[in-house]
Amino acid sequence: MQLSPGRCATALSSLCGLLLCLSCRSEATGTGAEEPSAGVATEQVNAPAQPAQPASESGDESAAAPAPGASPGSNGEQPITGELVPVPAESSGGTGNSGAGAEAPASATAGAGGASAAPAPSASPLTLYIAGDSTVQTYPNTPSERDQAGWGQMLGAHLAASITVDNRAIGGRTARRFIDEGRLDEILAELLPDDYLLVQFGTNDGNRTATYQLGDETIPYFLDPASDFKSYLQQYIDGARERGAVPVLVTPPPRNSAYCTGGNGTGGHAQAMRELGRAQNVPVVDLNALSVAHLMAICPAPNPEDFFLLRADGTVDGTHFQENGARVLADLVAAGLKEVVPALAQRIE
Repeated sequence: MQLSPGRCATALSSLCGLLLCLSCRSEATGTGAEEPSAGVATEQVNAPAQPAQPASESGDESAAAPAPGASPGSNGEQPITGELVPVPAESSGGTGNSGAGAEAPASATAGAGGASAAPAPSASPLTLYIAGDSTVQTYPNTPSERDQAGWGQMLGAHLAASITVDNRAIGGRTARRFIDEGRLDEILAELLPDDYLLVQFGTNDGNRTATYQLGDETIPYFLDPASDFKSYLQQYIDGARERGAVPVLVTPPPRNSAYCTGGNGTGGHAQAMRELGRAQNVPVVDLNALSVAHLMAICPAPNPEDFFLLRADGTVDGTHFQENGARVLADLVAAGLKEVVPALAQRIE
């Protein structure tokens, strides 16, 4: 059968359409078959992340570290490994990252504890010697509160039990006379390294008329505060330091003229001690200034007198002290020591 040219063109067009349709259906079927393959491929990418976790837990930091040059999330392992870091840090237990996370806070706590814990004050026993005059001396104690007393006999109440007070002060002595009689040498013979030597003179050193005998020699009490007084005090300083002990100067208290007015008859020798302390880098407990301020604030003077000593006839001895006055002075000395001798601060109440 012979077809006309028109019918041939129509048949050919229909055949092309049929072939095109079959081709499209075949391509659609191929695309759908790749979906399971894509799913398998995804699982294979994530699969290596599983063995990476034990490597990180074992403490191997290289397993958790990004590859050189890689940015976070550049492969399937980086996001998973990155997530492991903070999670164990929040946990209270575990190993590997958990252990590493726990170690840092533990170490920081130990360090902070070590830094904040102050070392316990040294309890090594030591002796605090005192050289001085009647205002410092130890007197017999009776039930009467009116007894004569010196601040040296009251000081021990402020000190730790590891400190022994050896009060060698004696009435009527000057910085020179104490040395002339061998009393300083007696202290120095017993002084040990880290002991303390407190030195207070000035009450008698300003007396321009009194004298004492040394053999056949008559020696004046008076020591010029700007020269001789400092020279004799220097012997106490040098003697203590040569033995590894610590000298401390204590300025002399005033007399009862300090009530209300601030009268200060021992002020010149007190100033000399301050100057010597600064020049020689020696601690100075400024009992003079502290006690003048205390007495100035008491106005009028107490009646009956309860600070300075009362004589047998009831008159006031304006130089020496009753027990109450000695205790107040000891309080002031203890406070001064705590301030100027930091090594003793923890052992002073």
